[in-house]
Amino acid sequence: MSNNLVSNPSTDSTINVPNRQKRKLAYRARHRLLSINHDAIALTKHQPKNQWPWIPNKQCGSWYLPDSTITPVYFKSTDGHVGTYNFSLKRLNLHLITILHEHGGCNLVDSSVRKLLPDSFSRTVPIWCCVLNRIVKRYRIEMKVDHREIRWDVKLYTPACSVSSDEHELISNLIDSRVQLLYDSKAIVHPERLVELLKRPLRARWWTNGRSEESTVASDGDSCSLEDDEYFTIVCHNPSTYANDNKNHINWIENIDDNLSSLGYYYTPGAADDDATWGRGLTDQVFWSNREQILNPKLTDDDVDSLIDVLIKNDAALDGNVSNVDKYVDPNKCFNKIGNLSLWIGSRKAGRPPECWDYFDAILNVTEMEYTSMADSIKEKTDNLQRACFYLMLPVSEGKKDKSELERWMPVGLCFLIHHLQQKRRVLVHCAQGKDRSVAIVLAFATLACPLEYPLRLRSDFDMFDLERLWALASNLDSIDLDKIYLQSGLPAFAVDALLTKSGRDTILKWSHQYHTSEDPLANKYSLRIGKLSIQYLLCDAGTQVQKFLL
Repeated sequence: MSNNLVSNPSTDSTINVPNRQKRKLAYRARHRLLSINHDAIALTKHQPKNQWPWIPNKQCGSWYLPDSTITPVYFKSTDGHVGTYNFSLKRLNLHLITILHEHGGCNLVDSSVRKLLPDSFSRTVPIWCCVLNRIVKRYRIEMKVDHREIRWDVKLYTPACSVSSDEHELISNLIDSRVQLLYDSKAIVHPERLVELLKRPLRARWWTNGRSEESTVASDGDSCSLEDDEYFTIVCHNPSTYANDNKNHINWIENIDDNLSSLGYYYTPGAADDDATWGRGLTDQVFWSNREQILNPKLTDDDVDSLIDVLIKNDAALDGNVSNVDKYVDPNKCFNKIGNLSLWIGSRKAGRPPECWDYFDAILNVTEMEYTSMADSIKEKTDNLQRACFYLMLPVSEGKKDKSELERWMPVGLCFLIHHLQQKRRVLVHCAQGKDRSVAIVLAFATLACPLEYPLRLRSDFDMFDLERLWALASNLDSIDLDKIYLQSGLPAFAVDALLTKSGRDTILKWSHQYHTSEDPLANKYSLRIGKLSIQYLLCDAGTQVQKFLL
């Protein structure tokens, strides 16, 4: 199949169409997906020869790395926008430090529609590197760590193709204030571990349009080499191709199959950017799983739109049918232990019966999907193993669309965790991916029951939390009639009913305040940040929901 990045007037059937209309066509899903495929192929052909792992920068970068198994980083372009130049305390990306320590470097992938480098790469990543280098130097001095054998470079490096010398100087003058902000926030909950892992300073390099880009301000003896033993190197790749003589960078590409039939497309660099506006709900996983079908050169724009709608509908049906979950997925790979607690966070597969009961005694399912064999597995394990298994489902949808239900069910989830952890049981909290609703529940629990320091552990008076007193308060509430989905939870049915009423939230807050001696709120942005970082999990939007519940 011919796939040449050239403008060919003789075969471009829309050559006389105004530029505005061409941009509108280029925005269609077929053109965008063919552009993504073009760049993904180019990435494998023209990438620099190093052995470092490839990591997508969510959301855009994930479209170009179909085989990546590494947790994406999240460097937002908005943090690096001109006049902003932030170091985000919400997106610390500290898991990247561990990868750099293990491999010596890494390759990040992101793209932009109009820029040689997205702001995430030209500004956010360089600021991140410089701030962490300087705070590690500060920690080293405080810990009296001998680092004289290391040339600890704390200068800022930005790409000359995107950042002028004047802007570079402006950003440089702001770095120390960003370092102080990070230091004062105590968001680095384990400084000793950071110092231990960061044996060399961080350094960003850039690769775009098939070549390496120089730094705005080069240091003495600096070179464009992407590999340097003095640094942990982060190579920022933009796989897209940009035409120097085309302001909008949109080019017509032939798309000829073996029968010489063709439906060409408008190539757009950074086509994966803002996929919510053109993708019709398509995800990068669904795209790459159905790539050959979607990119069939005989399909028109409308054909591809219709196909995407069918694929999304089928994927949603498969995702909702929990009986179709792969039987051979090892649940042990789907959950993570939280600090020194007998508590785990996991994805839906971690709670799949009957294997889940080999690892856990109590399971809190924070989704609307339930394994049909769950009740039978509990009965079987109880009869055969002579031990009780406990289970509770909180029917909450994913993401922001059901945050009111998460707040409503939060008191019940907290009681479930308190009750079973007091009984020294192994407890799993899971949602679909282990990144959203389950983290919100565990973070709320940690705020109530743990000193917010690394690693998380239970308060010394945790066993004194008297749930019987809470049941007494709940008995005064009006009960509501619901299906008894919590009869296997180990919690009194009347109490769960009562906690789900409008007064349930106030009841558990009143009860919990007797164990909170400070005059400060149970939680604020600072304490939630520390709790989140102690959990060491990607939190998404859960923190806002927990703060609303606890304040």
